[in-house]
Amino acid sequence: MNQPVSFPPRNNHVREENGMSIGVSGDTELQSIYQAIISPALQRTVGLEAQLLVRRNGRSEVAETLLLKLPEQQVADMDRIALAVHTRNAPPVPHDNEWLFLPVQPQTIRHRLFSPEEALRELTAQGMQHSRIVLEITESEKLGDAEITDFVASFRECGFGIAIDDFGAGASNYERVLALCPDIVRLDPALIQNAEHSSRAARLFPHMVSLLRESGSLVLVDGITTEHQARIAIDADAELLQGNWFAPADRHLPDTATIRDKAAALMGAGKSVIDRTELRMRSRFMTVWNAYRDGRNLGSIVREIPDVEITRVYVIDSQGYQIGDTELTPHALQGRHHPLADARGACWARRQYFRNALEQPGRVQITRPYLSLTEQRLCMTFSCVVMRPGLGQVVLCMDALQSA
Repeated sequence: MNQPVSFPPRNNHVREENGMSIGVSGDTELQSIYQAIISPALQRTVGLEAQLLVRRNGRSEVAETLLLKLPEQQVADMDRIALAVHTRNAPPVPHDNEWLFLPVQPQTIRHRLFSPEEALRELTAQGMQHSRIVLEITESEKLGDAEITDFVASFRECGFGIAIDDFGAGASNYERVLALCPDIVRLDPALIQNAEHSSRAARLFPHMVSLLRESGSLVLVDGITTEHQARIAIDADAELLQGNWFAPADRHLPDTATIRDKAAALMGAGKSVIDRTELRMRSRFMTVWNAYRDGRNLGSIVREIPDVEITRVYVIDSQGYQIGDTELTPHALQGRHHPLADARGACWARRQYFRNALEQPGRVQITRPYLSLTEQRLCMTFSCVVMRPGLGQVVLCMDALQSA
């Protein structure tokens, strides 16, 4: 098995030119650019991802395309030089409080050409704290479990952060996430692009983010090119965002004011839309609640609801069983047989909106969006205890579809 060797000598493999370090590997020159990683909550840059610029025979090439053409050993050698170039060219950041993400190719891991000790020596030479470094691992079917596990364990023991790159593509999967326990999971850009153009993908996206967060990893949504994509990522509660819509990759630090303004606008606009919709739905629910409490027939109340988002209203007894039919609004999806539509006598005792309503009588409960059994769209349920003449204490529920 190959043993780790030291970084290439600075004068032989990395040359200085106009204040920049340029890696040399045969007829190939390697340079660095950096793209900002944003925290929407903090509304600022919290990290930089190092990306590779390649010039070969006087012409620029896409690094990923070139790496696919080269033998495995040569890719590992080139990757090793690139890691040195990235650390030496990294722009200084105030207070040393931003991560530097360094991509590591599978070939480098496979051939053991990069060790924590040599990384620490290089970082020390550059005056950089190793706690700033996050190693991005692009998984490959050629990498065995033991190879990648040993690599991660050795660097984590020395205080380096670990990220899995391009989750959702290639060999990356939840099993690897559970096995490696990465600090950060970077989503493949195709996932946010699909979420923008497919309603089904958009519904799944926040659940995938939630699952990764619950496994103990921060989630980084990469490849954001539009405001719509940024909003999808924020609505999914992803902690980190990256893409050309915020700032393209460059040799210098991104403009902090632009990033702050975009993040602030996204967070503020999203909150105001949510607040307005929730307030309108809550007001409508209270209108229905008051009329039902006063003894009006539920069906006649529901037929007067004008809001297109509201689909149904139903009543649950104190034991959790539905009383009577579900009353559909004029705008609800009708005319199509659905095996789950008839809910007479259904038991909703384990549903959180029922339990919360009983625990906090007098307060309107509002669920997080979840998949409706009948519409197969995301909906929210409003619920509250009400004293109904002839029935006593029951829970009134109203379902409203989340806007697309």
